[in-house]
Amino acid sequence: MNKSSTILLLFLLLNFSCFAKVKNKGIPFIKNFPRSEYHGGTQNWDITQSSKGLMYFANNEGVLEFDGTNWRLIEMPNRSVVRALAIDKSDRVYVGAYNEFGYLEPDSKGKLVYRSLVNLLPEAERDFEEIWQIYHFRNGIVFHTFEKVIFYKDNKLSIIGDRMIFRKSFVIDDSFYVQVLGKGLCKLNGQDFHLVAGGEKFKDIEIVSVLPYSEDELLIATALNGLFIYNGRETKSWNLDANKSFVKEQIYSGLALRDDHFVFGTVRNGLYILNKRGQIIQHVNTDLGLLNNTILSLFQDSDKNLWLGLDNGINHLEISSPVTTFPRVRDIGTGYSSIYFKGYLYLGTNMGLFARKYDFLDMDLNLNEKFRLVEKTSGQVWSLQVIGGELICGHTKGTFRINQDRGELICDVEGGWKYLYKSEFPNQMIGGTYSGLILFERESEKGKWRFKQKIGGFQESSREMIWNDDNSIWMSHGYKGLYRIVLNNTLDSCINFKLYGKEDGLPSDLSIGIHKVRDKEVFTTNKGFYEYVPEINRFEAYQSLNNLFGKEKELTKLFEQSNGDIWYFQDEKLGVLKLQVDNSYEKREMAFSSIRGSFIGAFENVYEIDRSNVLIATEDGFVHYNPEMRKRYENTFHTLIREVKVADKTSLQDSIIYSGFKREDEEMPVILKFRNNAIGFQYSAPQSSQMQLVNYKYQLQGFEQDTSNWETNTSKEYTNLPEGDYVFRVLAQNQYGVQSVPDEFKFTILPPWYRSKLAYFIYLLVSIAILWGIVLLVRLRIRRMHERLEKQQQEELKAKEQKFREEALIAEREIVQLRNEKLRSEVDFKTRELASSTMNIIHKNEVLSYAVGELKKALKKIKDPTALVQVRQLMKTLDSEFNSDQDWEQFELHFDQVHENFLRRLRSAYSQLTPKDLRMCAYLRMNLSTKEIAPLMNISVRGVEISRYRLRKKFDLSRDENLIDFLLNV
Repeated sequence: MNKSSTILLLFLLLNFSCFAKVKNKGIPFIKNFPRSEYHGGTQNWDITQSSKGLMYFANNEGVLEFDGTNWRLIEMPNRSVVRALAIDKSDRVYVGAYNEFGYLEPDSKGKLVYRSLVNLLPEAERDFEEIWQIYHFRNGIVFHTFEKVIFYKDNKLSIIGDRMIFRKSFVIDDSFYVQVLGKGLCKLNGQDFHLVAGGEKFKDIEIVSVLPYSEDELLIATALNGLFIYNGRETKSWNLDANKSFVKEQIYSGLALRDDHFVFGTVRNGLYILNKRGQIIQHVNTDLGLLNNTILSLFQDSDKNLWLGLDNGINHLEISSPVTTFPRVRDIGTGYSSIYFKGYLYLGTNMGLFARKYDFLDMDLNLNEKFRLVEKTSGQVWSLQVIGGELICGHTKGTFRINQDRGELICDVEGGWKYLYKSEFPNQMIGGTYSGLILFERESEKGKWRFKQKIGGFQESSREMIWNDDNSIWMSHGYKGLYRIVLNNTLDSCINFKLYGKEDGLPSDLSIGIHKVRDKEVFTTNKGFYEYVPEINRFEAYQSLNNLFGKEKELTKLFEQSNGDIWYFQDEKLGVLKLQVDNSYEKREMAFSSIRGSFIGAFENVYEIDRSNVLIATEDGFVHYNPEMRKRYENTFHTLIREVKVADKTSLQDSIIYSGFKREDEEMPVILKFRNNAIGFQYSAPQSSQMQLVNYKYQLQGFEQDTSNWETNTSKEYTNLPEGDYVFRVLAQNQYGVQSVPDEFKFTILPPWYRSKLAYFIYLLVSIAILWGIVLLVRLRIRRMHERLEKQQQEELKAKEQKFREEALIAEREIVQLRNEKLRSEVDFKTRELASSTMNIIHKNEVLSYAVGELKKALKKIKDPTALVQVRQLMKTLDSEFNSDQDWEQFELHFDQVHENFLRRLRSAYSQLTPKDLRMCAYLRMNLSTKEIAPLMNISVRGVEISRYRLRKKFDLSRDENLIDFLLNV
């Protein structure tokens, strides 16, 4: 093998080893799934995963399915506890429960349902109790109970090892092992189990897990006796310190990881991860975040992360990430600064300075040892710096010198922000505080720092500071801007200072960051990087760094490490430019996606201890990053449409038409009626790392022209879709920027019934019928037109005849009218004559009455008998004129003519009426008053009243009836 090939091989092995690590620093990110979240039973006995990332858990209440967003529970027919799961290459999930085993398959709507295989067993063999384990073996499926092993292949079942009492079984490569009670570890040969060489050692020792250790060795984990190595001939105890813990804490489950590490779950103390040398890499229990210390099942998913089935709940551990949370710091506050000095790790938080001894080269770390508060340092810690061989702590109370776990306040000027040291001034140190600059001195380079004085002439808060090449100081103030401070030669006084801004070439007056990169002052702004040009006393764009970062110029913090790496914070995210051998940089951001947004603005901090250990301050304390541990972030993952439901406008209810699984025979699009044109989709991307950081993009092809923007919603609804063919397509992007394999759902919405093919056929028939009807109608209308014309002619003739008759009738009516008018004239004339005659009679009678009265007066004065006789004769003549029958007859004649024979009708109707009564009736009919009637009848007014009274009696009128009205109506 030549030299270049050897170098390439070493590089590949080194690179592979970087990808094949489990971190021993910090604890993995832990995601808890309590029972209240997955809505199932407490215990989870087994775990498996489909090729598309769906997780399945054997739970007390059935099979739990998790798609990264939602949980589903599939119950057994007898509602028994599910103990075992397995999944084959076609993603069929096999299930084992109490007296029940079978598999899951989608129904007609894509919903997973359980199909039992028990009916393939003879009736006598169906009482087998619990199925504890399920394996793939020899192109079939093995269901293991404590009494028998059931082998399923080609839809047939066979029983192996009947009438034996088994404990657990294990499949390693193409070998099937089982522990037989009272016999030991056995292996399947043909159809029988035979004791392996040395297997009798486990006659009375309970085996809980058998794992591949090497090509010809097995690692055997026991419940109460620790770990053993079996080489095919003999078994030896694996002598390691962890065995002591395992014996006491009782192993229950075991798993071989894909990178030569082993995981063991215990009953009493959580989880252990060991490397191949038996060293404990991780020990995680409830103290460090697990829900429960009893680990019933273990599974490593496609992202190389770990799932734990607990006695109460489910945990997910992100063991493949190079970023872990630092142990035991969650209760010490928010992280601000960290440093490793003389074997102690110091963490500065808002609660104080905490420390503990720490050996970063030690694999067997005492993770249970807590960080302890350094004496006198309770309160806000701002900075930690090693200057002149001493650890200096900038604190809200002032400045501390730190010696192991003790703190000494060397300056009580409040607010120690940061400290500057320069080799030109070996025995002087400048500090920035809330109220300006302070000066420290020491007698020699081996002496201790002591506070000397405040530096006069400048009193602004000085948090961000760096030395300039000309021994001036750059200081950035958050609310005032960038200062350049010039001190005197003894550094105890400020000679002058200037505030720089837009007028000096900077893009803004505020938000100016100051940093040292490649021994050069660098200024970060919202428009990129700038440098100071002393020759012109102005700022100019720093093109080399601007080109290095490209569009990502608005950075808040830069940290250059001693190895040349540049750490940066930008838009709540963290990244690092790793310096390469050729002086180029490799940008890394993906590893820190899980902690994005967890930094303290303006106080971000990164501390690189060595090539394998970096501490990053966060809101929750600190996280640990191992730059040498590489992870593949481009792993393929899938977006899955999990549910499709439509709204029925008729029933006003939603109905599920698809539940996430396509049957092999289902390639045609789903056909929907028009009333189901409101449709909703639920989707998810099973992504075990930081599940909550997945974004989705979708498009309904046939309705939307473009895809949506990235969003976190896992559902989308459409309403009032027109008829047509549609494809809903959705894909996801994880926190690393990797996009998933998309999923799609095809469907067709039929037109409404009135626009369907049948409807159009009916419309055609109806149109033909209408046309034929129109033809018939036209014919009918023509016929009716002829009939109407004939009828019209006949009606016109009849109308003319009627007109002639009407004209004749009108003429006749006119003649009658003329006659009536003539008669009315005659009646009016006679009425006037009658009235005139009556008035004449009245006048005559009044005159005669007056004459008679006067004669009666004169008669009393006449003495002459002859004259007296003549006067009396005259009076007699006058009296006769009052009762003239000729006048009455004439009056009666005219009266009956005018009043339609009133007197004749009255005389006929009332024969008891006297001529005087008739005369009274006639006068009353004429509406004459009592005074007018009295002279006509030659009686007094009283006599008229009496006559009226008599008439009322003869007519039999009541008191309420009017006599005159009665006579007018006769």
